[in-house]
Amino acid sequence: MKLGILAIRLLALAFLFCLVACAGLPPRHSELHAPAYVTAESSDSLLSRYAPLFILEEADKSYNRIGTPAIRAVEHGETEAYVDPDQPALYAMQRTFQSGGRDYTNLIYRVHFEKTPARHLTAGRNVGLIILITLDENENPLLLTSVHTCGCYLAFIPTSYLAEEAYPENWSLVSQQAYGEQLPGQILIPERKPYRFTLSIRSGTHRVMNLNLQTEEDIAPSNLLKVKLRPMEALRQLPFGQQSISFFETNGPRKGYVRGSRKPYERLLMSWWAFDWRVGEDKDLGPREETGATFYTSLKFWAREESDLWDFSQFLRYWGWRF
Repeated sequence: MKLGILAIRLLALAFLFCLVACAGLPPRHSELHAPAYVTAESSDSLLSRYAPLFILEEADKSYNRIGTPAIRAVEHGETEAYVDPDQPALYAMQRTFQSGGRDYTNLIYRVHFEKTPARHLTAGRNVGLIILITLDENENPLLLTSVHTCGCYLAFIPTSYLAEEAYPENWSLVSQQAYGEQLPGQILIPERKPYRFTLSIRSGTHRVMNLNLQTEEDIAPSNLLKVKLRPMEALRQLPFGQQSISFFETNGPRKGYVRGSRKPYERLLMSWWAFDWRVGEDKDLGPREETGATFYTSLKFWAREESDLWDFSQFLRYWGWRF
């Protein structure tokens, strides 16, 4: 009996911890005064044209700034991966996929941060965020998808270019709640000068807390920070002396996971019911047979493959989108 009561108390404690850790808080200062990270790339490529603009809450704290993954030497000739918060970088790749007999293009962007502080459920090092912008055959943006590089905190924001019959049932075009953050239910695309999707990023947790459209002219010049746009493949070839080392483990049981990524709270509280010892750990994005890790976005252990972000058409169907 005592063991049963103890188990119930532990479960209640875990639930309260998750509730507090996942709850959103209102922005603590105006976005008008927060630094905005924008690509320094000026080409007319799709990746350059649609690269998001990031506004970071409390960017005076190093763990809130977009950084560059790198490798450094540690004791006994070993190396470790880390994220340099003083050198921002945006990694990108372009993929096409088919769904419903039509061709689409995904623009995939990835950023990394030094860490998530210990006061949050998702505490850990070298954490990241992925943004996907899905285009139709005419290069019009249909859907923006955001997800952390662990596969958690998934959010969808469609645009006015996406036909309403493609939406999940009972979707609100006004607003939505996503893990404590209130996001728009739809973004209206204007017929005006070039714009960028602008994502406001929550301090500490790095969750997307708002999305709107802005031009670089809308931001005070003193707040603009230029970010290098780099190919996604560069994450697998980080320079270290005369060699290159991947940001991801390349062999062993952690193959495909970000080097140095550990999520102790999530392992303690979630791994046993999610049936994944590495739940919450950040990982590579790609075909499992190459990366070694499935980029699942649902905690339902029987839905790992169906919710895999890499197989995007199947991923959309799993989450109720009808492309």
